[in-house]
Amino acid sequence: MISLFILGFSLFALAKFGVAQWRALWVSVATQRVSESLQLSTGIDGAAIGPGDFDALKGFCERLSPELKQTSSWLKEVSAYYHMVSLIEKLPALSVWANREMQLCSRYAAVVLDQNLAMSLDRQMAGRSI
Repeated sequence: MISLFILGFSLFALAKFGVAQWRALWVSVATQRVSESLQLSTGIDGAAIGPGDFDALKGFCERLSPELKQTSSWLKEVSAYYHMVSLIEKLPALSVWANREMQLCSRYAAVVLDQNLAMSLDRQMAGRSI
């Protein structure tokens, strides 16, 4: 019985560590600066990205970078997290935390979009120089 308790506790701790590591990864990406080309391309000011901008930014990512679906940018997972937190936002006690988390998700989508715009521009410039 004790061995089952230790196994259960270990699995729980491993899962908790995995989630914390995943969240730390995308939060570190979300804190990066975005370029002015993001604002020119989307009309969304990089300094004023809010919790409600996630769906628009994700839509831009999917339209401008269809190959993003094959690469591992974690956008699909962050999107699932965003929509799960948006349900929690309706609870008054957790709304401030949920808004902060949703804003981080929006910032993540903005950085991913900005990186893809930069890579696309680099590819176009490389194609012209050949």
